[in-house]
Amino acid sequence: MALSKRLEQVATMIPPCQTVADVGTDHGFLAVTLIEKEIAGRVIAIDVNHGPLESAKRFVKERRLEDHITCRLGDGLAVTTAGEIDCAVICGMGGELMQHIISVGPELLQTYVVQPQSHREEFKKFLVAQGYGITDEQCLQEGKQYYDIWVVERGVTSVYNSLSSDSILWEYGAILQEHRSPIWLQHIQRRIETLESIASHMRDVSKGSHDLGAIQKEIEALRSIV
Repeated sequence: MALSKRLEQVATMIPPCQTVADVGTDHGFLAVTLIEKEIAGRVIAIDVNHGPLESAKRFVKERRLEDHITCRLGDGLAVTTAGEIDCAVICGMGGELMQHIISVGPELLQTYVVQPQSHREEFKKFLVAQGYGITDEQCLQEGKQYYDIWVVERGVTSVYNSLSSDSILWEYGAILQEHRSPIWLQHIQRRIETLESIASHMRDVSKGSHDLGAIQKEIEALRSIV
């Protein structure tokens, strides 16, 4: 078994706890790692698709971890019960879907470790409104794909509690800006270059100035954070 670089990073960010829900477990690699590295005492591995869940079951059995990992078919945390888990790991989905998974519960947990693929700003604002603080952000590059991963804790104040509602850092990461890792800086620079290319094309074909103005505003905001 070899975890992807992304899931290796996720595993390092999960605080030691008794029971973790691995939402979207796929083949169960992360769930097994959490037990074998003693990050969790128990894992509930959840997937909405039957095929991947069967693969996870086979892998759990192969590693002889049936007493520590329970595989469940269903829609996110809806297949758990209140008081059953301490932390949920939700990776590789859009921020809107993650917000839905957290909202339907059955309860708001103390800790989430999340890796959203989209709608970062909206998702962060939802979490803050629910009384959560984003206490850590890490980013990495795997292949051509950029990922950012957050630790979210209930009842904790973070930089986002005082961040202006129109700040571009809701999308690109206030804690990541503090870290200023080469990967993050490269990601911002690539985004600037992409937007500049789009803006140049729009000028050439004389498209609407409103869209062009919004793109130019984002370029300036991105330049201001690096």
